[in-house]
Amino acid sequence: MKSHKKIRWGIIGPGKIAHKFAEGLSYVNNAELYAVASRSNERAQAFAKQYRILQVYDSYESLVRDANVDVVYVATTNNMHYEQVKLCLEHGKACLCEKPFTCRAEELEELITMARAKNVFLMEAMWTRFLPSIISVDERIQHNEIGEILRVESNFGFTTEYDPNSRIYNPDLGGGALLDIGIYPVFFALHFLGMPVHIETDAIITELGVDSENNMVFYYDNSVKAELSSSFIQDLPCTATIYGTKGTITFERMWHCPTKIMKTVDGHEYDITPEYRGNGYNYEIEEVCNCLASEKKESLLMLLSESLQRQEILDKIQSFWNLKNEK
Repeated sequence: MKSHKKIRWGIIGPGKIAHKFAEGLSYVNNAELYAVASRSNERAQAFAKQYRILQVYDSYESLVRDANVDVVYVATTNNMHYEQVKLCLEHGKACLCEKPFTCRAEELEELITMARAKNVFLMEAMWTRFLPSIISVDERIQHNEIGEILRVESNFGFTTEYDPNSRIYNPDLGGGALLDIGIYPVFFALHFLGMPVHIETDAIITELGVDSENNMVFYYDNSVKAELSSSFIQDLPCTATIYGTKGTITFERMWHCPTKIMKTVDGHEYDITPEYRGNGYNYEIEEVCNCLASEKKESLLMLLSESLQRQEILDKIQSFWNLKNEK
C-alpha cells in the first residue's frame, strides 16, 4: 500500500463510539471514511449522511467484500467482535477492533493466529494508548522524573440506571463494568507495571451474572501494587495516579481521554499537560494508517501479544468472581 494514497475506512456498527471515531478520523490527513455497514439500513443511512460516506451497506459481508475498503473498524457490541473480526480476516481486510477485542482469550488467540497466517493487519482500538498524555508520561518515567514506580491507582465509574436489556448489563452482549470500562484501569496498570504476580479482586454481581462494580489489586515484586476499580453504580473520581520514589504524576478527571496532567516533586506541583488536537481518537487512526502505509501487519505500540495478555487478565479476574459466587 503506497503512502501517498488515502487509507479508506469502513465502519461496522454505526453506534455511539463510531460517531466519536468518525469525528476523530476527520483530523487525519491520510484517512477517508468510505463505507459503513449496519443491520439497520436506517441507522447506516443516517450515519452516512452525517459524515458524507459514499458507500452504505445493510450487511457486514457486503462491506468486507468491497475492494475499495482498505481497513475495517469494528464498533459493535462486545459479543460480536470475534465474529466480525473473523469475517474481516477471512476476506483479507485489515481490521481495528474496539476493545475488548473479544469476550474470551481463546477467541482472541484464534484471531491472532488467523491474522498472522493470512498476513493481515490487526489491532485493538485501545485509543488511550496513543494519546499524548500516555506517550509523554512514558518519556518522563523513562527520564526518571518521579523515580521508581511504587504504586499505581486508577478508577473509572459513573452511575447508570439498571436495565438488564442494555448493552452494559446484558451478559449476552458482553456486558459488565469490567469489560466496558474496567479495561481502562487494567490497561493503565499493565502499561506502566506489566503483568502482576498476584491478583486480588471482588465485585458486585447482578442477578444476570455480570459485575456492576469491581475492585482489583495487582501485586508485583518489591511490594509494588496497582489499586484499580470500575463501577456502574457510583461516581468515581475517574483519575489515575502514578506514585514514584521521587514524586507523583496524576491524570485528572476522565483520565482515559485527553486531560490535564500534574506532576508533584518535593512538594511542588507542575502542569505537564501535553498539547492535544482532535478528539483523541485521531491518534489511534493515525497509527493504523501509518502501519498500513508502511505495510506493517502489527502496531509496535499496541502489540497483539499485549492485547492477549490483557484479555487473559480480564478472564482471570472474572473467573475469581465466578468461583466466589459458586461457594
